[in-house]
Amino acid sequence: MNRYRIFLAVFAIGMAFSAAVEAQVLFFSRSSFFEHSCIQEEDGNDSHVCKIISDLAADAGGTMDCTKNGGDINADNLSNYSLVIFFTQGDLHHTPSKAGHPPVTEEGLAELLEWVKNGGAFMGFHCASDTMHAKDGDPPTPYTQMVGGEFKGHGAQFEGTVKVVDADHPTMANIPAEWSIKDEWYVFKNVNKDNIHVLALMDPGEERSKQPMYDIDPYPIAWCSKYGDGRVFFNGMGHREDVWSTEIFQKSVVDAALWAMGQGEEDAEPNFAEIMGNK
Repeated sequence: MNRYRIFLAVFAIGMAFSAAVEAQVLFFSRSSFFEHSCIQEEDGNDSHVCKIISDLAADAGGTMDCTKNGGDINADNLSNYSLVIFFTQGDLHHTPSKAGHPPVTEEGLAELLEWVKNGGAFMGFHCASDTMHAKDGDPPTPYTQMVGGEFKGHGAQFEGTVKVVDADHPTMANIPAEWSIKDEWYVFKNVNKDNIHVLALMDPGEERSKQPMYDIDPYPIAWCSKYGDGRVFFNGMGHREDVWSTEIFQKSVVDAALWAMGQGEEDAEPNFAEIMGNK
């Protein structure tokens, strides 16, 4: 992508954020075991993902706070924000994290869930599904139920095809009907089939013959849902820095943010059975 196209993409995204009435966004990226390179801070500098989202918000006159401090997840602090975005990993209650950041307290996590139920906007990317796992044999945690699915595993990175199944949904406005891109593709368990609205599937294509774990039918990779009075959006993509840098992905992040914060039709009726049948 040339610099002019990048400028146009950033300008368009900034204008969309401006339409959100100077949204106040909290980006939380604490990791307990494995910290993805795209959210690592080097020499005190912001992470790749933080820079991207922060610049877009700043250009539109909004605010973006990036934090790895679990103490920031509490009712008082959450009341300052229009949207919370998670790119997290592991048990957020563990201390210290891989990078030494304070944990999220049990009370703080409960207050986050209550904040969403009371009308808050929540977005999770990639490893937000690899967060707050239940012990083996136990039912999914309330956090997993809210996110809508739980990380099961992944193989080697490859170019998969994202297939939009609800092209009329606001969050899919700028994603092509079929979009091939290289990423680390999670597969999921404990999908909240009775609550999520599937937006897009991931088709492994020829990778089925190369990696047995992907010898499966296309499966949900992006979805949304209602959680109480709040709106929740999840996208399993985002492992790679270059994914976050693409125009399509950035536009889709903004579209999803605007939807989560209440713009556009809710359109979050559960549709897993309709899209996936008995799978």
